[in-house]
Amino acid sequence: MRRTATALVAGCLLTVTACTGGGSPTSSSAPSEADVVAWMDKVCGAVTGTSKLMSDEPNFDLTDQATLKSGLSDWLGTKVAAVDKSLNDLKALEDGPHPKSKELVTTAESGLGQVRTLLSDTKSKVDSSADATQIVTAFTEMAAKASEMDAEASNVQRKLGETGLAAAAQKADGCKDLELSTSSAPTS
Repeated sequence: MRRTATALVAGCLLTVTACTGGGSPTSSSAPSEADVVAWMDKVCGAVTGTSKLMSDEPNFDLTDQATLKSGLSDWLGTKVAAVDKSLNDLKALEDGPHPKSKELVTTAESGLGQVRTLLSDTKSKVDSSADATQIVTAFTEMAAKASEMDAEASNVQRKLGETGLAAAAQKADGCKDLELSTSSAPTS
């Protein structure tokens, strides 16, 4: 169950940063390809650290409630902080060189915001829990909500494809670490 919850949250995050799709810019004064690739590299780089951090799992020790609570709270806190950093880094990239830069970044911010809310809400529940059952319940609820985010993650991936930045993403070194998102993305 914990692997599923972690994988789903990470999958949602990775799908948010999926660098796939087609389309082309519609602006008559197209930015230089080098500028767009460099900007796209920064966009993917803004979330790469978070996506890597999301791939680990919390260490469950059900024999010691205090350790369980503090360990899971710390794990969730680290994830929330990473998503916050990604959101701040993305905010600075909203005015990129491509006509749809803001659209792409806003979409990524929205998806990451949902991941952040899920993690933060779960952390609050863990922190206020009175026993191990409530802690496990909070984590189980997170897993259920993460699976509900699959449809949203798929919508975000489609939206990113519509921006016409696929070619730039394929050339951006920062996006290469995120390529597995296309295989982990929901297919329906």
